[in-house]
Amino acid sequence: MYNDDYKFPDIMNSAPFWMSDIYDANDIILSEIEIGKFNNNIKLLISSLYDLENEDDIISSKVLFKLIQSYTLFSKDMYDSSGCLVLNDYYEKIIHNTNLNSVKDNAPVKYGISLKKTSIRSFPEESAIFSSIWHCKLNNFDRFQETACLPFEPVLILHESYDKKWYFVKIYNYVGWIKADDVVIAVDKKQIFDYVNSKDFLMVISKETNLTISSQGSSTITINCGMGTRLSILKPLDSNSMDNYVVQYPTRDVNGFLLFKNAIINKSDDTIAGNLPYTRYNIINQALKFISTPYDWGDKSTGKDCSSFILTIYKCFGLLLPRNADEQENSFYKPHNSFVFSEYESLKDRYATMENIKPGTSLFLKGHVMMYLGKYMKIHYMIHSFSAYGVKSGSGYESRDALIVAISPVDLPSTSGVPFLQKFTSAVQYI
Repeated sequence: MYNDDYKFPDIMNSAPFWMSDIYDANDIILSEIEIGKFNNNIKLLISSLYDLENEDDIISSKVLFKLIQSYTLFSKDMYDSSGCLVLNDYYEKIIHNTNLNSVKDNAPVKYGISLKKTSIRSFPEESAIFSSIWHCKLNNFDRFQETACLPFEPVLILHESYDKKWYFVKIYNYVGWIKADDVVIAVDKKQIFDYVNSKDFLMVISKETNLTISSQGSSTITINCGMGTRLSILKPLDSNSMDNYVVQYPTRDVNGFLLFKNAIINKSDDTIAGNLPYTRYNIINQALKFISTPYDWGDKSTGKDCSSFILTIYKCFGLLLPRNADEQENSFYKPHNSFVFSEYESLKDRYATMENIKPGTSLFLKGHVMMYLGKYMKIHYMIHSFSAYGVKSGSGYESRDALIVAISPVDLPSTSGVPFLQKFTSAVQYI
């Protein structure tokens, strides 16, 4: 495993270590207003970033068919969680459950909000599917898993499965199938967006926390929330108690529709009122909170994949990035603040470029994204959630599982033996 091959002092896991010589570590990179402009600009660049509040209230059958059928079944052999070959009748049941025969033209869009962290799936199917028997054993490469939806996120409901257990939805940066029980439908659009656009909110800044919510007239509930979860604040509890917030959280009324309840949440280091200030120190500090977190394709369980690791960090500052690495790579509109590596650029020239890259910059190669930490003892380092790397074996290299968020040198060998640095395509600063 990775930690057996690369051991670094624990002090490297702290932001002060990387920021000690950075003169602008605590300078604001973008103000709240500038972050709003950034989000508006990248929506124009990236088609998978949606302005949910201003989407049409109806959807044509042509558009809906195109979205649902953008997910296609596999032509290669796939395996279930027991390692058995997936047969055609399994796929036929899944396609039947997409309920395409019930699609009507210009159907009304419903508005909802997620009640807890939940999965966005390629198809309305909970069981996992894997591309190899080895992946079945690892159980963290479910190929029907697309991404995760955090608690209290707005959701546009476009379609319902045949068994009525799933909705086909649009979230701010993805489309797919979500469990119907994990979403509550609003009376109208305004009810959702008055809540999610509240200027007074709590932001979860720990890697993960259990928010204990005490509500009058009902029992205390606990909601598991990951970094980047946002919860509307009403006010401090009272003038004599500044250790609590009165918040609103979504639940169901007796008819199953959205109801916001008032509740009390204790202040803690897990949350902050409003977004974190967007500074280089805070970027690195948030990233390092994920050290040793398992690699997890599509955030199905408690881990992170490479691109969700990056977007989760930036969500704490109010920046809304696309879900996938290739789109994150294209999410900038000031090219002079980013670097493009030529395919034929020498390793020496790439090291020279690294001297000009600031900590917190996203580093890209095909299908993968990392974050630059800085230079220590003449070595450039990055942090990333990665599945594998290369280890010297005789005259070549063998693949070794990583499956973890970890610090590594930028010239870490890939599974082919080529250094990651030699495969970099760009370095992007979100400013």
